[in-house]
Amino acid sequence: MFKMTATGCMALLATLAFEPADVRADTTIDVGVGGGWYPDPYEPRYPVYDPDEDEDDYGQISCREGRRVVRDYGFYRVTPTRCGGSVYRYEAVKRDRLWSVRVSARSGRIISARVIGDFD
Repeated sequence: MFKMTATGCMALLATLAFEPADVRADTTIDVGVGGGWYPDPYEPRYPVYDPDEDEDDYGQISCREGRRVVRDYGFYRVTPTRCGGSVYRYEAVKRDRLWSVRVSARSGRIISARVIGDFD
C-alpha cells in the first residue's frame, strides 16, 4: 500500500513539475526540415528542378541542365534553339505534337510551353 501511495505522489509531483508554461496567443513557431521551400511546379505531377543540387558559380543553369528539366516534364526529342540570356528555348515533342518550351536560366523552371505544330 505504501509503494502505491508513494508512486502516486511521485507521479503527481512529476506532472506538476513539468507543466507547460503559458504562451501568448500571437506566438508563432516555425519548423524547417530539408533544404528550403520551392513554389508549386509548372505541372504538379512532375518533379521540381532543384537548382541547389548542382554547384553553379554563375547563378544560371547550363543549356544541358535546361534540356534535362524539359525532359523531366515528359517531353522527348528535346532540341535547344536558344541557350543564351535569361531564358533558354527548346523544341520538344509531347503527345505527338511539337512544342516550344521556355526555361528560366536562373531558376531552372519552365516559364511557358506552347504547341507549335503536329508531329508526324
